[in-house]
Amino acid sequence: MMKRLLLPFLALMTLYSESIFVRVFPVELIESHRIIVPHFLQIFILFMAVFFHYRSAIVYAFVFGFLFDLFYTEIIGIYMLIFPLTIFLMDKMMKILHNNLIVVGISMIINISILELLVYQLNFIIQRTDFTLIQFADWRLWPTLVLNAVFIIIFSYPIKLLMNNLRKEFIEQ
Repeated sequence: MMKRLLLPFLALMTLYSESIFVRVFPVELIESHRIIVPHFLQIFILFMAVFFHYRSAIVYAFVFGFLFDLFYTEIIGIYMLIFPLTIFLMDKMMKILHNNLIVVGISMIINISILELLVYQLNFIIQRTDFTLIQFADWRLWPTLVLNAVFIIIFSYPIKLLMNNLRKEFIEQ
């Protein structure tokens, strides 16, 4: 029973850790106009899609995308739709590419780039941002990708082990 609650608990913790990171991380370490966006939850769900179970990851992407929209955005539905889209893209990429941690990490960075670009485009279309694409790339995209790449480098192996172990336990049941 406790094993079944582990994934939802960890997903909630990664959702919550994003807001904690934003509050704790000293923005003064970088230039003040830069925006760093942690996508720890998205990375966790992408790992779930690759190493645990694709359909479960899609469900988590919808549910936690909706929660993300409720807590962090004023527009309901953006992340609820983009999170599953990136899971779908990750699944298609992994069917073509090798499934090792380096390729998975690079694929995650590509998917986070797609996520960020789609969110930027939607905000630009509805005129919630006045950043040009160059400003967006310089001020938000690159710092966000660097942060999330560091997160992937640090946590990829433990998350992969966790997902593989959980998959084995669920298959045995």
